[in-house]
Amino acid sequence: WDRNMHRMEIGKLVHLRRDATTKSLDRLHAMGIEEQLDQIGTLLSDLDQFYVPSTFNNFINKASVIKKERDIISIFEDAEPRALNFLICRCRLALLFYKIKDHRSFNQQHRTQLIELFSIERISQLTVHSRVIVLHALQMMKLPANTRAEHCVRNIMKNTTQDDLSDLKTLTDAKGDYFCMTKLIYDDIKSDIVREEILNHIEKQARIQNSHMALKTKWSKERKKKFWRKVLSDVDDTLTCSGGSYPKGIDKRYGKAIVYPGVLGFYRELDLGNEGPEEWPTNTVGNLVFLSARPHVYKDVSEKVNFGKFEKLVSTRGMHTMPSLLAGDVTSGLETLMKNDFEPLAQKKFNNFQKYVSIYPEFRHVFIGDNGQGDVRAAELMVEAYPKQVEAIYVHLVQKLSMTYKYFPEKWADKTVKPFFFKTYPEAALDAAKRNFIRVRGLRRICIGAINDFYMIQTKEWPSEIHKCDRRDELNQALWSCNEYLKQVNEETIPLLDAERLWKNGQKVKTPFGNGTILSFDSVFDLYEISLDWRPLNVQILEQHKEDFKEHRQKIENTSTTTISELPPDVRPRHLETVFEADDEDTTLSPRPRSVRNISSLGDSLVSTNVPSLIDDREMIPISLLDTNKVEESESSEATEEVEKIIPSQLSPKVKTHYVTAKIHGKFIKPYQPPQLPVFLKGDDSKKVFSFWGSRGESLRVKSRAKQPFNHREKCNTPFGPGFVLAYRTETEVVVVEMIGWKATCYLSAEAVNKSDEEGFFGSLLRKMTTTPDPKISKQRRPSSPKEIESPISKDIILNTPFGEGKVTMPKKTDTMTVGISLTSWKLANNTHPILYCTQETALDWKISDFEGRSKNSGGIFSAIGSIVSLGKKLIKKTIPAEIVVPCFERYYMDGAAVTTSFGNGVVRTFRDEDGFYEVTLVDWKLANNICAKIYVTKESLTYQKAVGCQEGYAVLTSLGISGILESIEHKTGVHIVSVHSSGMVCYLQPKDIVMPLKAAVSEDVLTQYGNGKVVKYRACDKVYEISLDWAKLYAQAEAIERDSNLDVRGTLKMSWVSKLFFSSDLSTRDVKDTFNGSQRSRSNSITSLRTQNSRTLLS
Repeated sequence: WDRNMHRMEIGKLVHLRRDATTKSLDRLHAMGIEEQLDQIGTLLSDLDQFYVPSTFNNFINKASVIKKERDIISIFEDAEPRALNFLICRCRLALLFYKIKDHRSFNQQHRTQLIELFSIERISQLTVHSRVIVLHALQMMKLPANTRAEHCVRNIMKNTTQDDLSDLKTLTDAKGDYFCMTKLIYDDIKSDIVREEILNHIEKQARIQNSHMALKTKWSKERKKKFWRKVLSDVDDTLTCSGGSYPKGIDKRYGKAIVYPGVLGFYRELDLGNEGPEEWPTNTVGNLVFLSARPHVYKDVSEKVNFGKFEKLVSTRGMHTMPSLLAGDVTSGLETLMKNDFEPLAQKKFNNFQKYVSIYPEFRHVFIGDNGQGDVRAAELMVEAYPKQVEAIYVHLVQKLSMTYKYFPEKWADKTVKPFFFKTYPEAALDAAKRNFIRVRGLRRICIGAINDFYMIQTKEWPSEIHKCDRRDELNQALWSCNEYLKQVNEETIPLLDAERLWKNGQKVKTPFGNGTILSFDSVFDLYEISLDWRPLNVQILEQHKEDFKEHRQKIENTSTTTISELPPDVRPRHLETVFEADDEDTTLSPRPRSVRNISSLGDSLVSTNVPSLIDDREMIPISLLDTNKVEESESSEATEEVEKIIPSQLSPKVKTHYVTAKIHGKFIKPYQPPQLPVFLKGDDSKKVFSFWGSRGESLRVKSRAKQPFNHREKCNTPFGPGFVLAYRTETEVVVVEMIGWKATCYLSAEAVNKSDEEGFFGSLLRKMTTTPDPKISKQRRPSSPKEIESPISKDIILNTPFGEGKVTMPKKTDTMTVGISLTSWKLANNTHPILYCTQETALDWKISDFEGRSKNSGGIFSAIGSIVSLGKKLIKKTIPAEIVVPCFERYYMDGAAVTTSFGNGVVRTFRDEDGFYEVTLVDWKLANNICAKIYVTKESLTYQKAVGCQEGYAVLTSLGISGILESIEHKTGVHIVSVHSSGMVCYLQPKDIVMPLKAAVSEDVLTQYGNGKVVKYRACDKVYEISLDWAKLYAQAEAIERDSNLDVRGTLKMSWVSKLFFSSDLSTRDVKDTFNGSQRSRSNSITSLRTQNSRTLLS
């Protein structure tokens, strides 16, 4: 099965968008090319036996197989250039490479002959499309299947130059599968030498292309016909909404897998740019790439799902091109899931971007992501590493900006490219139009596309109607901003989104401000003009009953000629069959009988009878069901009289009625509900027989009314502590309480006072065992001195403040509302405790929160048993420790380390391990006596000092007058390690000894407009580099040269001993430990030569 699936995959034809050159090959149909194509297909079918593997077929029918393979090669060898390209584009080339084998004989290396025929012998006759198909066939065959495959790939790449090379790379990425150019160079090619040759060729051709644009040659006019920009985008929460399904994303504003309105148009216009054709040309390959965090698992299992979605978007939603995909890996995905850390995802996306930039150095890049995971962090790494290649960054806001992973605005302040955060894609398009990234008409096309995309979202795909209203308002706000800009540039504006009308004119609805009637509707803002009925409630109910009465009469009139059995159920007369037995003296179950009109069924006629009614007046509803064959029609006055019998006379309208007109948003409108009178309790509901059927709220109100008054000297609890009841005023329900523990008398409402529950001996025992003894309460109940202040916070009680534990002291005499708290957890240099002053209200809040915290920790019989055991242990084992262990802080920065503080640069002098403070001398601050200022700070306030403008891995100029590469910085000492490749030295320098950053160091390879060269000398006086070219010497400034970043300086200059000896983790750890122990002198401001290191190696 796996073999058959593999044959099907490699047997598929490559579908590329065909230009005019490829279409012209169709004219070869009349030249006999079809016969040769059919002949190749027949020979291939003979080689590709369905049931017999190729190994057995080659062994059994060796002579026949060799002859047929030779015939296939002969057809390609004899074909004319145009015919050759036609055959390559129409045959199943990957299956040919797979089925044609290299046999043991030297003259029968047929696979190698066929591959070299396309990639070496006739490479100059192949078009760009044909070369893409040959590369794809080699990838499908797998390069390790032939020893010459990698060299053939290199030859194809190196024989393609300038714009043809760019088209070759772009077409390879636009095939709609994961066999892209990145996979070919970085995964399929195993030889580092071949990979470096290809990348160097790509960079060289990019420099030539940029030179044509700078010199404005005739080739530059041809290149301006298309915009050289790559659009890199995330997938989840950027292209489509994840619906909040973790770990895809967190956005719940749209339904799952919904394409954001306007995103496809935004991709197209960024790819189109502001030069070249006005609209996207048909049959043109685009430059859209997706950076996905979804891992690559096995073959192309995960990638097929994404490419299936992309293909659907191209065919149904109008995506302008088939994009490429750079997938993540399993390692970063697992680390994110296990640790909830987005740094691995960001690093993986940055690594993919690094590879992609090395393949497309001639393009500029725009990155589009979201702030839900690590996209902003990945964008930061991109800008720091490639500030010239990254043109813009757009971030889709799917959560609050403050929750963005590792986004610090101060870090972006000095960067040339800053992220633009947006909620809708018209907002992003407006920013792109203002920055001249896209055309103004392109902005209009994006807005129109966003409107169409919004209308394409079906109602069932929205999470709720409120979500739809919010997103429509959000999109309309962005469209309005775009219209304001379009008016400024004299362009036609865009119509806003229209809301779907749900309520008709004259329809009654319910709003947060009462019932009302719809008058009109504004479809743009989804606002309904409503006439609110603000008349008294009894008037509204009376009118509603009249309408109900008329509606029932109308139904009866419509069915006057119909018998009762034929009536529908909602109009058919009700059969009232009441059976009950009750004692005449039972006033609870049998209220006073009232004569009502009751209908009972006797055949097909209706008879009115009088029966006792148990229906309360409040529960009566108007019902008029009469036999229209026997009863005459009633006038509207009769309806009014019938309703007025039901509505109590005290509810008749006596107030002037009025209506209010208001405009209300559609999402706040609900279906109409008839007005109802509020239900009030009559008498004491607790006396009812079935009172337990009532609601919980009613039972609580019954209990509160049944509450007995307080007795004199009865113990109670108040919000201010326990106390005794002195008096209870029944008229105002005010309780006079004498507080316990402090001299005060409170006048409180009865609702704020609770009686103390009486508890027996066992309950008291449980309470004492399950709660920790509260010194505050004990102090309040037993005043320690007669001078105790009149306050709920007594003297000497312990409080847990936000600044630590403290003891309450006496308040100041001048301010009786201020409480002083001695912080016992703090100790000053003179062995005293600092005093914290606060108000009594603040101290009381701390006291209550501390008591509630202890209450939460206690509960139940198990807590009581646990407390008994723990208290027993404390009583049995109450020992005093022999020695108090003082925690020591670990040292990080060494003495003499150059550090940076909030007050400037400084040098570490000493370290106190008892409190973790460093003594730092500020070298930039000098006092009047010419002595530098000192500060005492912790580790968190310090960072290692870094030379201004210098970065690790880049060239610098030292105070010794020599240039080198800043390899690394020792964080604990601030020492900068500089390797000087021209003389084979390593310098250990302080930050002040690094003079300035350089474009390149002496003996480094550089790129100039006149070719490659090597830096011979740098003159600091005029900042001029002396560069040795292959044919001359060049004197240039930093702007005219570029460092050759593709060459590894260590490997080229045989300086690998530097990285192994000085920058390995084992050695750096050993040096730090030795320095700290004092067994080795500091390497600060020292130089180590190659000869010294070799001698040390021999001695060891």
